Amino acid sequence: MNFSIMFDKDKCKCCTNCIKRCPTQAIRLVDGKAFINNDKCIHCGECIKVCPYNAYTPEPIEWYEEMHFSSYKHKIAISSTPLYGQFPKGTDICKVQNSILKLGFDSVYDASWAAEMVGMAIKRKINEEKIRPFISTNCPAVVRLIKNRYPSLMDHLILIKEPMVIAAMLAREKAKKKLDLKDDEIGVFYLSPCPAKLLAVTDPVGDYKPYVDWVIPLNTIYGELYRELVKGDNGLCSHPSLNGTKWAVSGGQSESAGLTNYIAVNGMENIIQILDEVENGNLTNVDYVETLACVQGCVGGTFNVINPFIAQSNINYILGNTKDESIIEELDEFDEMYESGVFKFSLKPEENQGKFNMKEAIIKREKIKEIYDKLPGLDCGSCGAPTCYAHAEDIYNNESTLYNCVVLRANKITEEGR
Repeated sequence: MNFSIMFDKDKCKCCTNCIKRCPTQAIRLVDGKAFINNDKCIHCGECIKVCPYNAYTPEPIEWYEEMHFSSYKHKIAISSTPLYGQFPKGTDICKVQNSILKLGFDSVYDASWAAEMVGMAIKRKINEEKIRPFISTNCPAVVRLIKNRYPSLMDHLILIKEPMVIAAMLAREKAKKKLDLKDDEIGVFYLSPCPAKLLAVTDPVGDYKPYVDWVIPLNTIYGELYRELVKGDNGLCSHPSLNGTKWAVSGGQSESAGLTNYIAVNGMENIIQILDEVENGNLTNVDYVETLACVQGCVGGTFNVINPFIAQSNINYILGNTKDESIIEELDEFDEMYESGVFKFSLKPEENQGKFNMKEAIIKREKIKEIYDKLPGLDCGSCGAPTCYAHAEDIYNNESTLYNCVVLRANKITEEGR
């Protein structure tokens, strides 16, 4: 599995919603149907959200069989930081954790514990190095956006592993020691708020092992989870880190890391505007740019169920009305883990293949601008590209021609007829 979004051609009605909203302009209209350029797709899930005909769906995965009928001796659920915001305000966190166990898991590891440690790693790296601004790498969709659209900014990526990966690694090691199990006897399942995490597991951008075996879209188990929750049977509880739980919302990871000079931006259109500013050298006085593809941050993920603004309110209620009783056993080992490189990663060689320096990026942009100036600027979409600028990029990349523009083609025919 290396692709997290499926497209049903028969359901496509050529409404062009996906073409207009795709943040990397990866979708074109070909023979009256949408066509995804896999090289440009960043798996943000925006097409799933905006398609009124449900032509886009998450990649079907066989996690259910693995969860219930596999040979794993111990199954661990990694709960994501926005999970608790998916339940009514005031819901007992312990009940949520126990509901997860009742679905068939043997233990729950809270991603907030890892998020708190990742925040510490981010602050330490910012203090150690002079690059400004650093750009977050928690959201796989944004990392792929930078790779595809802003290769000159690759050096700004902070390259600290996301909490999902650290949580899975720590949970797996803990189970191996406590239960004397081998690595392949443990199954790690991540309860995901978004499709980008699917690809982050099967095809990570970094040179690291994801430690997660299966990704479960939260919306596929939410009903069952909620029914168990309502039963009200409570049991043992491992309290989440409130500081780490802040990662669920935009600005939370910067706040969790104790940063003060940062910009937190969410939603692809806003992120593109900020990255343009970074690329133009206008934000060198900022330490950290926190970027999350979904509206309001991870609470707005496609796999979530609750409106992101309501979910954010629920998270804020938890942060303001819950006593922090979390015990992060690995916290005392942070310095040793950081020094040994546990949190850091390097991009895989293929992620750097299209890397441009600033000068090359400017030259490319100027050539595309020259092509764009020849187009009518109507953004009519009749060529199959979402905008005239996107069509100019296609021409630059030898994926289209100038006269695929119907306006230029009509003008040419008129001139030839005179």
